Amino acid sequence: MRTAERRNSRTMKDSRFLVPTVTPFRADGSINYDALKKLVRYVLDEGADGIYAGGASSEFVLLTEEEREKVVETVVRAADGATVVAHVGDASTDKCERLARHAKKVGADGVSAVPPFWYGYTIDEIADYYRVIADAAELPVMIYNIPACSGVMFTTEQFCKILSDERIVSVKFTDTDYFTMERIIQHTGKTVYSGCDQCFLSAIAAGAKGAIGTTFNFMMKKYIAIYDAFTQGDNQKALEIMTSTNNITEEIVKNNCIQTTKYLLTLIGIEAGVCRRPFRPLSDADKLALQNAYEKNI
Repeated sequence: MRTAERRNSRTMKDSRFLVPTVTPFRADGSINYDALKKLVRYVLDEGADGIYAGGASSEFVLLTEEEREKVVETVVRAADGATVVAHVGDASTDKCERLARHAKKVGADGVSAVPPFWYGYTIDEIADYYRVIADAAELPVMIYNIPACSGVMFTTEQFCKILSDERIVSVKFTDTDYFTMERIIQHTGKTVYSGCDQCFLSAIAAGAKGAIGTTFNFMMKKYIAIYDAFTQGDNQKALEIMTSTNNITEEIVKNNCIQTTKYLLTLIGIEAGVCRRPFRPLSDADKLALQNAYEKNI
């Protein structure tokens, strides 16, 4: 599955930027795997360290289990040795277990999982869920913390409990509680990635190692420039670039983030299509506002 020499020398452990690729759909709702391959190559050429495959940006809850497996396999092949973290989270632990085994089989470097959602599980049940995933994958595991969607709001102590398993090595922190994020880092020493694109600069200031964000699909270079300016001590430059990205993001969040990202990808030649139902297509006015913001700030 992998080439003899890795295209990218980074691993899951030392990657800064992973792109949660969207899933391109054709007009009939089928997945356009050729367009997905093109997107993977594009974001890697733009400077990403790797791909976060099958996450929220992929519309994973609207994909079948077979489609989720094929998306990960397609991404691994297209990445050609660059880091791939496969999101295998689900409401069903049994499904997660199957997806984790598949991710290992096709050559992913690590797996990630949103906590089990809907029924309000105990922290012990959630910890068991992550242990099953780690057992099945035999790969490093990343917690996907996104309380606004999962409904699961971990305390610092609960994060520490789950992260006490040495196989669970990192957190995708899609939240803006940077006090909790900083405490996780200090108490566990584990790697934390920012998941809120619009607050990326705040997150790295609070200790995030890097980020995993939907808008990286079409403006990866700008986030790399923010990171480089910040780490070089040029905070003013970092803020100026962050402002320009947020001028685009401000228009994005007025609509569905995935749908708007797909539209902006079409402007750079990636046939990303639209989202699956029940998402509705963007209006012409929405498209015009997005295009204007993109052209003025990219």
